Amino acid sequence: MRDIFNQNLVSRLLLGSLIGAIFFCHPDAQAQTSPPAPSPGELAESATSGRAGYTQSLASEVNDPTAPLPLIQFRNIYAPGVPGTGSSANLFEIQPVLPFAPSDTIRFAQLIKITIPIVTSPAPDRTTGLGDLQMFDLVAIKESWGRWGFGVAAILPTATAPELGQEKWQLGPATAIMYTAVKNLQVGAVFQNPASFAGDSNRESVNSLSITPTLTYNLPGGWFYGHSDYDFVFDWENGGEATIPIGFQAGKVFSVGSEHFSLSFEGAYSAARPDDFPRWLVGFELNWILPKHAKPK
Repeated sequence: MRDIFNQNLVSRLLLGSLIGAIFFCHPDAQAQTSPPAPSPGELAESATSGRAGYTQSLASEVNDPTAPLPLIQFRNIYAPGVPGTGSSANLFEIQPVLPFAPSDTIRFAQLIKITIPIVTSPAPDRTTGLGDLQMFDLVAIKESWGRWGFGVAAILPTATAPELGQEKWQLGPATAIMYTAVKNLQVGAVFQNPASFAGDSNRESVNSLSITPTLTYNLPGGWFYGHSDYDFVFDWENGGEATIPIGFQAGKVFSVGSEHFSLSFEGAYSAARPDDFPRWLVGFELNWILPKHAKPK
């Protein structure tokens, strides 16, 4: 069957080449089909259009947490007032995102995201240091309407001070769904529910659902805006107590030399929160987009 297919393919290629040669070598046909040479202005406009389209495409991928886009995110979350302390707190995160293409062993694309937190706790015991390392491994499946995925989430007790972490080993499921069928719009969420299974017995058990919402619209020129990326959290150890920051985010994809970045600013008001959680959050995200696609010239 393969030999017959190859023979038919070769015959069609030869026939097509012969017809093409006869057609394009005819003077009248050549005159009618050869397009006029583009002017320098048209070439510049085409190059600009290509770069703009590429930038807008990058904005779509940056704002899709299931997209196989390698990047390193630098994120800062600042709480100007922590109830009961009279002071502020800060969280700086370094988040590498590592996509892996399908292989013979694993037939689906994978995304591994690692979060390295640097925490500054509020007064009176103000401390800055490493928090608990977080990661999830997500199998991402492409569909006609977008992507969905499943995997595992884990938290490691790596905090350098007791007040900077939970001192518990945690593991649980992770899922994601992202709708991208509407051009320039990303709607969906990532769900993670790690629960503690080992660690310091003097610390409280941990079991909470974290939902990272995505609602982003992309504009020409790499600009985008939408809902902030702050997590919604439901604490099952405290009867499902909710933390729901509602906010706004705006940003832009840009390039410096041959490197591509996105920078956004966000703020949120905690519509539901525990008594000790900040009412307001502000911050920024800087993504260094690592090489993946051929850059348009």
